Amino acid sequence: MGLFTVPEARAELARLRPVLDELIRLRADAAELAASLRPGGRETALGGMPEWKAAQARLDDLMTTVQRTGAELKGFAPLLIDFPAELDGADVLLCWLEGDPELRWYHRVDLGFAGRRRLPDRVAAVSEEIAAGLFDGIAAHYDEDDFHGLVADALVDGLGSTAPGRVLDVATGTGVAAFAALRLEPGEVLAIDISPGMIAQAEAKAATRDPGKIITWQVASAVPSPVEDEGADAVLCASSLHFLGAAALRDWLRALRPGGRVGFSLPLASAFRPSEAFAAIVPADLELPHSEADAAALATEAGFTDVTVKRFDVDTGDRVRSVFLVHATKPGH
Repeated sequence: MGLFTVPEARAELARLRPVLDELIRLRADAAELAASLRPGGRETALGGMPEWKAAQARLDDLMTTVQRTGAELKGFAPLLIDFPAELDGADVLLCWLEGDPELRWYHRVDLGFAGRRRLPDRVAAVSEEIAAGLFDGIAAHYDEDDFHGLVADALVDGLGSTAPGRVLDVATGTGVAAFAALRLEPGEVLAIDISPGMIAQAEAKAATRDPGKIITWQVASAVPSPVEDEGADAVLCASSLHFLGAAALRDWLRALRPGGRVGFSLPLASAFRPSEAFAAIVPADLELPHSEADAAALATEAGFTDVTVKRFDVDTGDRVRSVFLVHATKPGH
């Protein structure tokens, strides 16, 4: 197989996380079962020989899954995974060790683990395919975070009570904002995302959440969106603009009819702490806001009017999570 770039390796690691989590759990189960089967071993509630054999078979499957990606499984306990790559003209292995929060290390092929060094801060440009892979990797567990739904509800509330003919939900994820928009009784909703995994999660929920099939789900680029000029009455974007960049604001202005409304949210600059993999896909042309005035300026400078900004705080018990909610209008002719 070919060499990985740093962003590609980080995206592949994100996709492998569920596999690695299961592998670690089964490794512990297999060790406990093996110990119980030895003479004088302590009995375990996990079972006996059949369960140990099943665990071993599943472990083999999971390790094969890792190897098929082109990564090299170099260690089992702890897990050690290498991604063949080229860095500054040299053949290297990008190195992830169990317990590492992200892919942060590499070593020359001829040096091995003892030659590990920190990856430099610079990261090659990330393609849309790689970004989609990152979001595919978190799709299955995305809805476990209730904060996304609370933000989506607040964004929809700020659009007003007039039923829009057509709503465009950009970077819909698992569809939380698109489903929230249904209470406005729109004529139709177009929900787009670059991640097939996110769209699949949304479509699975739509059978019960959207029985009238008002929402059309589409795997598509956010910029430009697949909407004709002045083809939308409202645009929603929940907690994703910081991954799209300033070009998205200009595209929303293009897509909205005169008088159309936009609602988007952004994290506070002081609180945004993405993982290294996701930090690599944050564009440099949009500065996160420190204040309501900063957030308003983003919309105003893009050409929107009637801009309102509200800080939205949710106390989750262990911390307070905050975003800026921005609502604005496209000027009339």
